[in-house]
Amino acid sequence: MNFVSSEQNILKAAVIGIGNMGRNHLRVLKEIEDVRVVAVADSDEPALGKVASYYGINTYTDYRRMLEKEKPQLVSIAIPTERHAEVACDAISYGANVLIEKPMAMNCEEGQQIIDIAKNYKAKLMVGHIERFNPAVVEVKKRLENNELGRIFQVHARRLSPYTGRILGVGVVFDLASHDIDVMRYLICSEVDRVYAEIERKVHDNYEDMLSGLLRFKNGTVGVLDVNWITPTKVRQLTVLGERGMYLVDYLTQDVFWYQNRFSESSWGNLSMFRGMLEGDMVKIHIQKKEPLRAELESFIMAVRNNEKPLVDGEDGVATLKVVQKLIESGNKHIPVYIQ
Repeated sequence: MNFVSSEQNILKAAVIGIGNMGRNHLRVLKEIEDVRVVAVADSDEPALGKVASYYGINTYTDYRRMLEKEKPQLVSIAIPTERHAEVACDAISYGANVLIEKPMAMNCEEGQQIIDIAKNYKAKLMVGHIERFNPAVVEVKKRLENNELGRIFQVHARRLSPYTGRILGVGVVFDLASHDIDVMRYLICSEVDRVYAEIERKVHDNYEDMLSGLLRFKNGTVGVLDVNWITPTKVRQLTVLGERGMYLVDYLTQDVFWYQNRFSESSWGNLSMFRGMLEGDMVKIHIQKKEPLRAELESFIMAVRNNEKPLVDGEDGVATLKVVQKLIESGNKHIPVYIQ
């Protein structure tokens, strides 16, 4: 595949889907140097008219016609999840490298289908698990790789929201918990072994709007998921608890707090003497803030330019889908479920 165009190394990009997330993809892509957004596609003609008027770019109601005529090298897909597999496979077959918003697909089989066609066409495939690009997560990942926390015991995510009415076709496990499942896998470098979940439909009839979930990772770490669409405020927090203390991540403010325990590392050798942690210093870690979506798109573009593996590839997307599906199965059956 010839990834770079002959026009001064400019990459041609397109966006399929111009709802809330798609418009953000369009905005950021327009701001990135050496990328030219050639077109957008959506079935909403009035919305397309607004985009054409504001950005002065070509618009299509038929995404296949757009792919055929414009021949973009990069395509952002930000449409309802149930169409991800169909549209992604089409885009790849027309010669594009594809970034798909999370969740990657409706199930693992569809996700694998996208992976297979991307391999066949030698296209770059990235899944939009945007929290990996949050500067706060990037900072904690760096510190964990430097073993500053020691052994990791637990990762606890709280992702609470009022219902926006924007999500169609999936519940909170697919829509919200998938963010934190991916971040947990990324931070602790381990896959999930088994899950247990309680899911509820408190307000909505068709899909779960509340999840209380437990993940047991293969390396022994415990993941806790507290996720819902029924809290009248927005909370996006993650704690990583380990031998030497705890990191608290606030996704919204991009802040990281380090809570240090006062036990020396050697005191962990004799658990019979353990009487609980003593409160140590709390430090707010300075972080250079950046829009995660821009960092994500820049990472995708770099992977295409340099023929590198994307930071969040198709296999990552399917691994998260496996956990999502098993959480829903566990919640419906009220039993622990192993990941196969």
